[in-house]
Amino acid sequence: MTESIKVPKGLERVIVDQTSISSTDSKGHLIYRGYSATDLAAHASFEQTAYLLINGKLPSSAQLTEFSKRLKEMSNLTTQQEALAEFIGTTYPDNPIIDNLRTVISGIKLESKDESSQLLEMAAKIPGIISKLYYGSAQSPAKGGAQSGYAATFYRMITGKSDISLSKHFEKLLILYMEHEFNASTFALRVTASTLAGPKPSFTSALATLKGPLHGGANSEILNYLLSVKSRDEAIKYVDSKLAKKEKIMGFGHRVYKDKDPRAEFVKGQIREVAKRNGMEKLLEFAEAIEERMWESKRIPANVDFYAAIYLYMLGIKEPFYLPIFAAARSFGWNAHYKEQVADNKLIRPDSEYIGPKNLKFGHDKA
Repeated sequence: MTESIKVPKGLERVIVDQTSISSTDSKGHLIYRGYSATDLAAHASFEQTAYLLINGKLPSSAQLTEFSKRLKEMSNLTTQQEALAEFIGTTYPDNPIIDNLRTVISGIKLESKDESSQLLEMAAKIPGIISKLYYGSAQSPAKGGAQSGYAATFYRMITGKSDISLSKHFEKLLILYMEHEFNASTFALRVTASTLAGPKPSFTSALATLKGPLHGGANSEILNYLLSVKSRDEAIKYVDSKLAKKEKIMGFGHRVYKDKDPRAEFVKGQIREVAKRNGMEKLLEFAEAIEERMWESKRIPANVDFYAAIYLYMLGIKEPFYLPIFAAARSFGWNAHYKEQVADNKLIRPDSEYIGPKNLKFGHDKA
């Protein structure tokens, strides 16, 4: 019998496979296929970045045009897909959108035949599905209207606004959310993909994992306590009170980033621009007070979710959409990881160390 290898609980710092999709460099910067994620967010389009992740290189002008066209065509819901989204949204209106999205993804009939196209089709349709789920459950029409690109169309679908400036800001966050190594949802997707279950079950696994508050589900909780703060002093007292009770403050800490999350720093810079336009400088001030106090007290940095929640709020996006937006962006990273996993597949099936009772005999236990 081959001897097992013991590793840290949670697989912390354990390399389980190789990837050419993303990583963090020696300075802690997130890298997509060799490019800085923050540089891409600042200068590239969503479509360019998605193409890069899925295909391994930036597209030519012709390739970008074709990819954008294909993505736009795939984003349209079929009659069956729209009916299922409307049925789930109206039947379970109190469910979080992410739960209903997971149900719809597992149940829709995909038009694409090959796995590569199925992966892209699911990713392309998520904005339309979550819009239909939310506005369908509220008995009002989904916000439609094709815009100039994925991000602008998505922004229009969930806000009803055609604001070029705000949709550009939205696009930058989508790019930063698109990929992040072997995070929990991506690893769950790769585990399912390794069984050769197929694209839909793999996406469903990823969506289920993303919901957890220790992964993607943190950003909704963050906004609630930020909006309750009325002054800088109150923000500091809030942190002190939570720490005294040994309660976790969502939006802080990260398995990878120990000193600072470069994505959070980038988003904070974007927030300053939007805050001036919307007159919300105080909200940013309170957030920075919380961040500074957490660093002074615990040496724990803010992660991207902390500032993303504020960013989305300032962009006029409703809180129920926050986690589904994360899922929509990350689904393009999942495309790349699914392909990479099945291209050189080995079933992901770790061992465990049994620590339970032994040598018990049925019928010999004392009553």
